[in-house]
Amino acid sequence: MKIISRSVGEQIIVDDHITVTVQKIDREKLVLSITSPKDLPPYREVTISLDSGEQVPSLLSMTR
Repeated sequence: MKIISRSVGEQIIVDDHITVTVQKIDREKLVLSITSPKDLPPYREVTISLDSGEQVPSLLSMTR
């Protein structure tokens, strides 16, 4: 796991073609913009709250 801190307006570039920009930081929210080539399908990861003892669902079940 890598932990990267960024301020508003700063970016992280993933795989040389996906750009994640910090748009806004609020007390309880972080707003990001993600730019990628049009030929890549969008993916969205959802936030899941787990009770103790539950297993984490696979990434594939949370995307697409």
